[in-house]
Amino acid sequence: MKRPASSKLRPGVSQAIVKLLVIFGLALLLMLLWSTPVALAKVQFSKEADQWIYQSQQMLTDTEGNDWEITAIKPMESDSHGVYLWLTTQANDMQLDAAQPLFVKTLSGQTFTAQNLTQQYFIGELPEPNISQYNIEPLLPKIKSETSLQLELPTKTNDSVRLLVPAEVLEEWLNVGTCEYLICGRV
Repeated sequence: MKRPASSKLRPGVSQAIVKLLVIFGLALLLMLLWSTPVALAKVQFSKEADQWIYQSQQMLTDTEGNDWEITAIKPMESDSHGVYLWLTTQANDMQLDAAQPLFVKTLSGQTFTAQNLTQQYFIGELPEPNISQYNIEPLLPKIKSETSLQLELPTKTNDSVRLLVPAEVLEEWLNVGTCEYLICGRV
């Protein structure tokens, strides 16, 4: 005698299979989330001096223990070109040299310079001597594969200030450089 084929599973078996599939799906999702690198690049949009800009702002400490606020800026206007790096510290004894370029050293031993724009962007008196602005746009293609950098800021006392730039900060600068039409993403 043949038993009729049953297309239905017993209720306990079907519930167990559904639970196993849900657990398997959640485990797979967690593994994917854990293994996917998360970009920490934070780019903000703000209005400065009557223009909209993309910016990324961080605090770094130099080798002497002074804190620096570093802001990578790119104007949103299509006719404005450049990615600029603003550096400022609250250290009262800091005397940056507004006529000298910024030196950028890579882990592979290459050294690049970024043009100092401090004198160009201030009419009349220069800002406090603890503030500088540099154009880093020409450097971005050269440093995009680097994992970190060292900045050497020229001072009037001939003692350079050294700042180590970690990978996540460099990632933000590169991200700012790619921003266009309210969209940013590293190339």
